[in-house]
Amino acid sequence: MMGKDKKDPYKEIADSLDIEPDNIELGSQFIEGEEAKADNDKTHSGYISDNGDDNKVFEKVERELKVEQEKCLRLQAEMENIRKRGLVEVSNARKYAFESFATNLISVADSLEKALSTEEQSIEHLTSGVQLTLKQMTQAFERANIVAIQPDVGEKFDPNWHQAVSTKSIEQLDDGFEVGAVCEVLQKGYKISDRVIRPAIVVVSG
Repeated sequence: MMGKDKKDPYKEIADSLDIEPDNIELGSQFIEGEEAKADNDKTHSGYISDNGDDNKVFEKVERELKVEQEKCLRLQAEMENIRKRGLVEVSNARKYAFESFATNLISVADSLEKALSTEEQSIEHLTSGVQLTLKQMTQAFERANIVAIQPDVGEKFDPNWHQAVSTKSIEQLDDGFEVGAVCEVLQKGYKISDRVIRPAIVVVSG
């Protein structure tokens, strides 16, 4: 029934046998302690019985770990080989990257030497030889991806490609010039791809 106190089985037995209350409490504690000890022994024996399985699991994990370690070592060795090959390739690129350009410059040098070795040549002949040499030089630049930076007069000054060495007042220039525009090119510049070798030397309106 609801609300009715739960009966203590040890007390009922004691009442029937006329045992003192203090002895009932001690007996109850002893029995509960023995039951807990029995449960603990069962649990402990269970762990002992599982030791064999634990050893098998440990050995399996150990083998798998060894395999992974060997894979890591092989990968590390492979990465080291790739790094060394990369260093060799970079070193060779630095040594021989200029070789093709140098070969083209040799042709230019040959033309200059030939022009200087010719005696009593006319101005027209000398001019023709210089133009031919300049053409060879331009072709060598093109093969090396060297491009001239030649700004137009009136073009907006760009510090990425141009270097201003002086300015001219707007009053000194023709109409149509804006402040900060290239009004004179003193020397053209050069670049390799998008990297400036030498900026164009210009005069800027101010």
